[in-house]
Amino acid sequence: NFSANYFPVVSSPGQIVGTGPTAVVDQNAGRPGRQYQWSIGIQRQLTKDFLVEASYVGNRQNWLIATNMLNYNFVSNDILKANGLSLSNPADLAILNATITSAAAGRFQNKLPFSGFTGTVAQSLRPFPQFNGGLAPLWSPLGKAWYDSLQAKVTKRFSQGLDFTYAFTWAKELDNFSSGSFDVQNRPLFKSLSSNSRPFVNGLGFNYRLQPWGKNKIMSLAVRDWELGGFMQYASALPIAAPAATTTPALGNVVFQSTVQNRVAGQSPFAVDLNCHCFDPNKTFVLNPAAWTNPPAGQFGTAAAYYSDYRFQRRPTENFGIGRNFRIREHVSLNVRTEFTNIFNRTEMNNPTSTNALATQLKNAAGQTTAGFGFINVTSVAASPRQGTIVARIRF
Repeated sequence: NFSANYFPVVSSPGQIVGTGPTAVVDQNAGRPGRQYQWSIGIQRQLTKDFLVEASYVGNRQNWLIATNMLNYNFVSNDILKANGLSLSNPADLAILNATITSAAAGRFQNKLPFSGFTGTVAQSLRPFPQFNGGLAPLWSPLGKAWYDSLQAKVTKRFSQGLDFTYAFTWAKELDNFSSGSFDVQNRPLFKSLSSNSRPFVNGLGFNYRLQPWGKNKIMSLAVRDWELGGFMQYASALPIAAPAATTTPALGNVVFQSTVQNRVAGQSPFAVDLNCHCFDPNKTFVLNPAAWTNPPAGQFGTAAAYYSDYRFQRRPTENFGIGRNFRIREHVSLNVRTEFTNIFNRTEMNNPTSTNALATQLKNAAGQTTAGFGFINVTSVAASPRQGTIVARIRF
């Protein structure tokens, strides 16, 4: 259902417009999203400067903008049944994929939905056959998200020149809008792992100021007032989307909805561990094409859009700073500091090519990978090398 259409003008009767999406305003457009959050926690102060705490945090979101669960211009099961067609019948799939003016269209040959129509039988059966696009819904508030987590934190308040905070999160993140590769007639299937899922996150922030050292004034002056600080985060990597199905005829050509390939039991999706630092990305295809298989022609894949064990390389955050505070006079000081990002100068590879498991894996004469499933483009990196910035600040 929709309240208003924004269809482009058809210049002549029966002319099909371009393949770009046509916006259709959802009847519930403008409905604000809603979020419910709850938590319960426990804290314990072990010493006057040391605190530990743990909490359960839950979150539910409704009425988020999600356009993947609607398709106003697909060929539904009801349309197929009304025309005596089945996606399980190879002969019917061939008819749907045939040009309507050809003999391969069978009993549908030259049964045009309007004068001047050109296209396949499947196109002629669409609710709006004059549009090649899917009539993309605009502002449809059908999205939902589910979040549950254990969150723990250790806090060391400032004393003896040191303070730090360590935080740990163990979370489960689900939603119904990360994937658009399921049957819109079966919306419960859309609930799956979020594309932003990171189940484990560890973060440490710290600051330390060196204290006067011993009774020697010269030694004390040289050592004191140096400041060290940093922030480190180590977390799970983001999940990789399952590769798109490449069955012929493509499901998108017969019902105008896409799907994904199925996961093969017993096959690891990786050829190597992306985090092991044990392979040459110039010569190694890191993903395993044997882990994926196309669903039968005309069928939706049973695979999920994302898997918890199928993720990109982990990308830690490691920032560090060192500086010195010079006291000029009372209430006036000069702080000179050097701040580093990627302090350990880690090399982070680009993400591998992962959209088509049947993409041929190619190497050049020197044995270097050049294209294909699991190919890593080494002409650039995903993160900048170590960088430092010098900062001077007068405090008064």
